[in-house]
Amino acid sequence: MKVLFFSISAGGGHGNAAEGLKSYISLRDPASKIKIIDTLKYINPIIDKVVIGSYLKSLKVSPSLYGKLYRYSEGDYTITTTISSKLIEALTYKLLPLIDEFEPDILISTHSFATEMLSVLKSKYHINIPCLCIITDYYSHSSWLHPYIDAYVISNKDMINKMISKGIPKDTIYNLGIPVRPEFNISYDKSDTLRSLNLSQLKFTILVMGGSLGLGKIADIYKQLNRVNEDIQIIIITGKNKKLYSELLKIKMSSSKETRIIGFTDQVNKYMQASDLLLTKPGGLTISEALICKIPLGLFSPIPGQEEKNAQFLLKNNLAVNLTDISKCKENIEKLLDSKDELKIIGENCSKFAKPYAVNDIFDLINWLIQNNLAKTTLVRSKKNYTKDTTKTFLKSAEEYFLKTAQKLFAGN
Repeated sequence: MKVLFFSISAGGGHGNAAEGLKSYISLRDPASKIKIIDTLKYINPIIDKVVIGSYLKSLKVSPSLYGKLYRYSEGDYTITTTISSKLIEALTYKLLPLIDEFEPDILISTHSFATEMLSVLKSKYHINIPCLCIITDYYSHSSWLHPYIDAYVISNKDMINKMISKGIPKDTIYNLGIPVRPEFNISYDKSDTLRSLNLSQLKFTILVMGGSLGLGKIADIYKQLNRVNEDIQIIIITGKNKKLYSELLKIKMSSSKETRIIGFTDQVNKYMQASDLLLTKPGGLTISEALICKIPLGLFSPIPGQEEKNAQFLLKNNLAVNLTDISKCKENIEKLLDSKDELKIIGENCSKFAKPYAVNDIFDLINWLIQNNLAKTTLVRSKKNYTKDTTKTFLKSAEEYFLKTAQKLFAGN
């Protein structure tokens, strides 16, 4: 099979979902041809830099503003969604040569922007290729939901009614789970992992993460953990955040707790399996990985909007404890350590909600979609509303307008 993924590099989760599924497809079908496209970067590196740079900057400088925009854009018709949709419609044109050249059997999106582009490809350019969207959160924000998508893969059944109310046909919704790398289903010996880090096999081990970008108040969490009365040991993964890595090394110098600080790593599964509690911001991929590893979660610094919704799902189903109030982190951790039964119950709940076979089930769905695609995979462009020249003119003006608008919005932040 020939699979073309469209992702966006806003954090690591969207790309990791695509990479996890790619790895499994390659295992099951070694003859397959697979491409993962960083969609905005492929279309226009400048726009990618403005959009992703502005997104990350807004999270750091004014997360509350980002949260308000997220909630505001939940509506069907807003200025934000209208401008975004017009830009996406214009930019989608640039994906046509790639699809022509690669001739995929299926198109898969792991980001809401990319999902809307797939919808445009089918509605405006009449491509006859199955389109699959993998929603990488535990809540179905309206930005993910578009017509003409042949199948939606979701993380939990609570999302179904909301999606149906937004016009998504029930028979296109598949509660299969967010795909993670196949190695998360490999069991690693806890003692071996702790021994490799020169840590005790007897102490309670807390793992702290902030996603691939090392976001959140991790330094403040570490300071709180240093004050915990119990003799715990700590593993902290900082991802690509070099500034955080250096800051934690300084704090470690005066720490009374055995601590291992790790930068970017592809062995998160080993560290999860070797730990007794994971403190993290609630990104969709991190949650899915943790549920498979059956590790209880403590949640801090959720990104306003999608991660707040993820946190609500986890807390509602007793899969995590709330550590959003960092000043009470020490107190709440000590309560957990005094109540091992609560941690056991959370771990058991994780087993109930985990979907360790998501990649296998999605692989079967992909095969089914391809086999049931009765239309030819020939690309048919709509000549009714768009010609090559007029689309190029529209695209150029839309790009220029967007860049100017974005620069004004984020100037001075």
